[in-house]
Amino acid sequence: MTGGAAGVFYRVDRHGPPLPDGPLIVAANHPNSLVDPLLIFRCSERIVRPLARAPLFDGVFLGPVLRALGAIPVYRRQDDPDEMHRNEEMFRAAIDVLRDGGAVQIFPEGKSHSEARLAEFRTGAARIALQAEESADWRLGVSIVPVGITYSRKELARTAVTVRFAAAVECSDLREEYRADPVAAAQRLIGRIAKGIRGQTLNFDHHRDRTLVEVSEQLYVRQSRWVPWRTRERLGTRFPRLQRFAKGLDWIRKADPQEHRRLTAKVERYAALSAELRAGEGDVPPRYSLLPVVKYVLVRGTLLVLGLPLAVAGLLLWTPVIRFARFVVRRVRPEFEVTATIKLLALLAGVFAAWFLLVFLGYLLGGTPVAVAVALLAPICGFVAMLWVELAREVREDTSLFLRLQGRPDLRRHFAQLRSELTKAFRRLEKRWMEERRVGGVQKEDDR
Repeated sequence: MTGGAAGVFYRVDRHGPPLPDGPLIVAANHPNSLVDPLLIFRCSERIVRPLARAPLFDGVFLGPVLRALGAIPVYRRQDDPDEMHRNEEMFRAAIDVLRDGGAVQIFPEGKSHSEARLAEFRTGAARIALQAEESADWRLGVSIVPVGITYSRKELARTAVTVRFAAAVECSDLREEYRADPVAAAQRLIGRIAKGIRGQTLNFDHHRDRTLVEVSEQLYVRQSRWVPWRTRERLGTRFPRLQRFAKGLDWIRKADPQEHRRLTAKVERYAALSAELRAGEGDVPPRYSLLPVVKYVLVRGTLLVLGLPLAVAGLLLWTPVIRFARFVVRRVRPEFEVTATIKLLALLAGVFAAWFLLVFLGYLLGGTPVAVAVALLAPICGFVAMLWVELAREVREDTSLFLRLQGRPDLRRHFAQLRSELTKAFRRLEKRWMEERRVGGVQKEDDR
């Protein structure tokens, strides 16, 4: 239920192989408090019990949710040094789950954060896996699956998030090393886990870098005609390209700082012009052709008209719930890290309360048949209203841009020229990057 709620709160897409059977540790990055384990629930084929900070279990909102998820408390020094000894209970509980063939999810960074790159990894996940294997004389077969969770705007509902599962990491080959030096074995294993998570996340030196990468990738794929203009791709679809651009940005900063500054200035100029026009994710098309415009109007106009009755009903029924959630966030004033968590929990509480109230009113007005009809139609109307509002917002953005560009061929030409210059620069730098990597690979081979 809670995983499904997270899947509605965000626009989620999952990538990667299914989770393996048997004892399993899911190790993920941790950018968004309690929402992260909910998304893993949403994207997993198995029940994966999370480890969570012990103080959260005392929260009015979070405590009941964590206990319902079967969470295992973790006692951190910064929370309460006097409780650290109780982590032995945490290790025993997690190991018992694994010995029973179950699955646990762990966030090796040890904290939820909004930094541009991953925090330093702690060895808890590795130690649990190794101790579980040792307790079963290395016949358990624990699998560790690294997971990367990437949000577009984690604090906002209905924004995009991609959850990427890597291939499982094994630890059975560390038996002798663990028996000789448990600390070294744990460090080696956490290194494997960290490498897997980094391969499924975007990591930058500064938050500004992510904006540069997103703008660059967006204009490049459209200028190269890989993606149609005004198309909003899913974050998971863009992710491999974003990751490649991020690596390229890191390389050019180190290899040629002057070129990096020139490129950054030009990309920021392009982003500023795009923001001034409020172009959004679809960018600024070089031209508008008659047939695509007519098709756009007919298809989206028809969907908006057909969905209008249910959307109006849904908005009337559920807008008070949305306002209630906003009221709760304003009153609680949560830290940024838990804003989405509080908002999601408030929405869940409001939805359940409103649904029961609507069903009860339906029963009073028309008995069981009306109550059943309300129970079924109220969620459907709400879901249609949500999709209708998103489509209407997208159409409004596209229409507004279309009208602002009419009679401004000079502006479209300016955008086209900037895109062309940037695309040529990207291709030139990519060729240089690949050549340096090839030469570097040959040199390493010669050194051997």
